[in-house]
Amino acid sequence: MAWRVISVLVLGCVFIVVNCENATEAPKVDNTWKETGICRKCICKDDKVNCLDQGITEYFKTEEWANLKPMKPVTIDMSENLFTNVTVMAELPVQVLNLSHCAIEFIETASFKGLQQMKQLDLSHNKLTTERLSPHAFEGRYSPEKYEPLNAMRVLNLAHNQLHSLHQDLFEHMPELTELDLSGNPITTLDHVTVIAISSLPMMKILRMRSCGFDDIPDKFLHTPRFLERLDISDNKLTVVPQELVEAKSLIFLNLNQNPIKEMDATSKDNPGFPVLRKLQELHMCNMEQLTRIGPGALAGLQTVQRLHISFNPQLRSVHPRALARADDIGETYDWPLVKELYLQSNNLSEIDSRFLSRWDLLEKIDVSNNPYLCDCSTQWMVDMLVPVVEHKRVNASEKMVCQEPVEMRGYTMKHLHDIHRTMRCVDKYGNRPEKDGAILLGTLIGVLLAVPIMFSLMLLWRNGYCSWLGLRGPVDVSRAFYKRAPNDDNYI
Repeated sequence: MAWRVISVLVLGCVFIVVNCENATEAPKVDNTWKETGICRKCICKDDKVNCLDQGITEYFKTEEWANLKPMKPVTIDMSENLFTNVTVMAELPVQVLNLSHCAIEFIETASFKGLQQMKQLDLSHNKLTTERLSPHAFEGRYSPEKYEPLNAMRVLNLAHNQLHSLHQDLFEHMPELTELDLSGNPITTLDHVTVIAISSLPMMKILRMRSCGFDDIPDKFLHTPRFLERLDISDNKLTVVPQELVEAKSLIFLNLNQNPIKEMDATSKDNPGFPVLRKLQELHMCNMEQLTRIGPGALAGLQTVQRLHISFNPQLRSVHPRALARADDIGETYDWPLVKELYLQSNNLSEIDSRFLSRWDLLEKIDVSNNPYLCDCSTQWMVDMLVPVVEHKRVNASEKMVCQEPVEMRGYTMKHLHDIHRTMRCVDKYGNRPEKDGAILLGTLIGVLLAVPIMFSLMLLWRNGYCSWLGLRGPVDVSRAFYKRAPNDDNYI
């Protein structure tokens, strides 16, 4: 009986040990994807497939992509390769797909239908044309019962291709798109179909159209994207501030750099200032080669602007004291936005008026360096008040606030003038400069001193008949002409 009990106990222990070993044994992991064609050519690590610059001339087939399903890739980088066509991909949990800097000319219908989680697609720096880029390229999965667009898509980069226009239905399969980059495409005219395409993106928040070559923004272009927050239309051919901007009710960032705008003035019909942009917080107007003047009220529509970048404009000579001031209905009082960052460096400004901002002491960042300042009583406030503000933000920052005129002040820094408590004189109200008047008087005096002896010498030469070779007869010759000797005749009475 005892041996039976012992046998049962031994068998129970063995059973328990076996079960424990089975319980702790790790599940087998499928690593066959590491031996697939894609991972032989690319680096497959963690959740990323890196095929950057691998000389790939043909896009991988659907079956090859399917082999990566066990890996569950989230990011795929196929940039800087040589393939020209994009074909249908397998169903993968990819969120970021980079196809930039290749030679893509054609995208097959529904190439990305299996990437239902894709958020970012980069097709920049390729050879896509208006004629060959079809809306069908972005189709999602379709069946007779159900159609699924690419609902997860948020960012699409089509910059630096060969698109001169957009198909009006190009974005119909990406209803939730929030960021679009069309920079560097030859869209010289925003035609009707392009306007329709852009207007079909009601959720868009960021639009970049830098270096496209258009000279106008048509009506209703920004009417539908009610949530547009950031707009980059720099380096185009805009000669005036686009009044269509008034439709961008939610705009907080605007880049107008490198446009050939010459001047802006709220009182001008030909060169108007900004329309009312109640939410705009940051404005860039830099590297504008032709900008010469910002007139009264030109920036008054920017009611909540906090960051102003107006720099590197070589011809900008004048910024009106009330460029930012917004008048009330009667026109008796003015309101200014509370600017936090001001950048006016490397322009052609001779002065900055103290009335340009209402509260200079509230600035968090400021740079007004490298301008040819006129150091006289009109800029005394800059020496007394602005220099301490600049120095408080960054030590020795005012060293580049240098006097250009008048001559006796040239080369002095405003920091130095502040440190020595210099009181500067006023230039003549008519614009006359005493130092220049002195030079003129000195030149006149030297001219007179040289002219007197020269004229005296010429008079002596003339009186002595040395100018006869010029046809000028001196007084001696004239007297001889009138003198006649009496005849030697006794009968002459």
